[in-house]
Amino acid sequence: MRHQKIVGQAMLPSNTACKVLYNKSMDTVEVEVGGTTLKFEADSFIVMHEMMRKAAAKIVMQTEVGFST
Repeated sequence: MRHQKIVGQAMLPSNTACKVLYNKSMDTVEVEVGGTTLKFEADSFIVMHEMMRKAAAKIVMQTEVGFST
């Protein structure tokens, strides 16, 4: 039996479901995007989150901002 709790979920613009599940007893995190699942130890997931946050910030800084009038 799986003892996972959904700790985050979203529908991506491409209409793809995305979920983050946490298993407290095993201290693992699963990230489900469509039909793909990635499983991490919780501490590795936290490091990966920080890396992705920094990468997202770099992408945002390189994206031109358009203003509508």
